[in-house]
Amino acid sequence: MVAVVVLSAALATCLVAAALVALRARRRTATLRSAFRCKIAVASRPGAADMRWPRKTSDGVWVHDVLVLFSGVARSHAHPYAVHFAEGAVETSPQPVKGLGPWPVVLAMQLDDGRQALLAAERSADGLVVGPFLAALMPSRKPVT
Repeated sequence: MVAVVVLSAALATCLVAAALVALRARRRTATLRSAFRCKIAVASRPGAADMRWPRKTSDGVWVHDVLVLFSGVARSHAHPYAVHFAEGAVETSPQPVKGLGPWPVVLAMQLDDGRQALLAAERSADGLVVGPFLAALMPSRKPVT
């Protein structure tokens, strides 16, 4: 009986320690100076229009022209996306994106491998979403006729 209690206490201690480590890792990633909560939808191949938003949000950070997304319970999975250029300006999404508030901002991009991608983030992160593509902060203008 004593062995069961000792093993149960040891298991509970290990579970609490693992949860604290995961929580600390999530907090460390989220508090990076230029990190923002986001989702990215990427076309399956160049020229394809089939893009789906992932279920979970990630923490994104720009490193030069590469968007690095951290996902997973402890934010231990890093997914790099090399971006060739931003297509147009940062705009408000016409539809809500689950997990990012009612009116998230969206940036259309072309990746280095030719695929199209959409990056959505909370409205308050519009300055961080553009990363190195500062021209995307300029509002799009209609041509003068």
